[in-house]
Amino acid sequence: MNRSIQELTWEHDAIINSSADGLFVCDGQGRILRVNPASERINNASATQLVGRDYLDVAEEGLVILPSAALEAIKKREPVSLLQENRHGRKLISSATPVFDDSGELIRVVVSERDITETDRLQRQLEEQQAIGDQFRHQVLELQQEQLDSQQVIAKSPCMVKALKQAIKVSEVDSTILLLGESGVGKGLFADLIHKNSARAEQPIIKINCGAIPENLIEAELFGYEKGAFTGAVGNKPGHLELADGGIIFLDEIAELPLASQVKLLRFMEDGRITRLGSTQSRQIDVRILAATNRDLRQMVDAGAFRLDLYYRLSVIPLSIPALRERKECLAPLIRSYIEHFSKRSGGEKRLTAAALDILVRYSYPGNVRELMNICERLVVMSDTNLLDVLDLPQSVLSDSANDIELQLGNWPAEMNMSQILESVERRVLLEASKRHRKQHQIAAALGMSQPTVARKLHKYGISSHFSAEDISP
Repeated sequence: MNRSIQELTWEHDAIINSSADGLFVCDGQGRILRVNPASERINNASATQLVGRDYLDVAEEGLVILPSAALEAIKKREPVSLLQENRHGRKLISSATPVFDDSGELIRVVVSERDITETDRLQRQLEEQQAIGDQFRHQVLELQQEQLDSQQVIAKSPCMVKALKQAIKVSEVDSTILLLGESGVGKGLFADLIHKNSARAEQPIIKINCGAIPENLIEAELFGYEKGAFTGAVGNKPGHLELADGGIIFLDEIAELPLASQVKLLRFMEDGRITRLGSTQSRQIDVRILAATNRDLRQMVDAGAFRLDLYYRLSVIPLSIPALRERKECLAPLIRSYIEHFSKRSGGEKRLTAAALDILVRYSYPGNVRELMNICERLVVMSDTNLLDVLDLPQSVLSDSANDIELQLGNWPAEMNMSQILESVERRVLLEASKRHRKQHQIAAALGMSQPTVARKLHKYGISSHFSAEDISP
């Protein structure tokens, strides 16, 4: 009998001491009873310094960290898991399990500590290597846009690089430019780029949306007015053209300008003089005009909705900006950039899975860059986890790509391999389970898994942040 007990004790000690995870045991009052070598290494504290002492006492000396999974388990009388960083900068998952005797009295708490620092580092290293690979693939295009490096513009597609180079070239002259492109392609950004690289960069650029101003006020806004010119004109007010003297005026949505205002704008472009409403005196000003539209002005001319002579005046240098669907090479870096931007703004670190990025790159973006920005912001704000996956994407994106994702074989994107599919399924199951159960041990019970495994996988898929400080315990 004694021999059997001794062998069981040796076996027990061998298992505990050989574990790669840190293990230590406390009694029901929080006094440390045992610490294995892995725990000594993780906490950089020897068993001699810890065993036999109250956890709070050694915590005050900085040998162990707070909050403590062990103390939380004693307090709540149930298993607890915490994601922590110790005093040496190591990231840990600590899981504490209370042990009760036959009468229900808490007699022990067993704590396992897993160091996930290296796993996290390797994941980031892998992402960095992938980024380096992307950089080499786009090296030729990056050399073409060398002079654009100072601009906050992402241009990988040849058509976009060409448009940007044209914009910088025409910024050096003083000609009128007509920016053409669909809504949301960034015509305002091109106007800023032209202004910044022009000889008028030290003077203002005044922007006016011709479609946002009521028809009866557009002339007053453009040319200004004198006191008493109309009801409500209680003082003198310079117009946008006058405010832009020496600089640039950007007339966005120029196609929405009423015909009467088109006549006055044409007259100004011919002689450079303006007359405020209610005044008989004109004044000479020096303004460069940039205009933009998403409509076919030539077609409007044929329909009698836009003046032919003004059309020719405006389109001295037409500059077409490609739609986002024509800039496929730009999509991945643009998406990553906006995800990073909105993550920083919300105080988090969210990132996309490869499968989610593939679907976003294939989406057609009818709303162009503006829609892409909205999708990225929505993903960051609405996702419960730090890892943004296929199932977090808006339904419009999934439907457009013919990827209405369901948990059925054959409905996964062709670009996803088996490993990615299995991880996506596993992540969705855990995410749904975390919405139904607020405790990790409840998730483990529902899915037939061990609690430490659940804790590890929740961290892997970035679902740990789904639990608040009050309900993070399993």
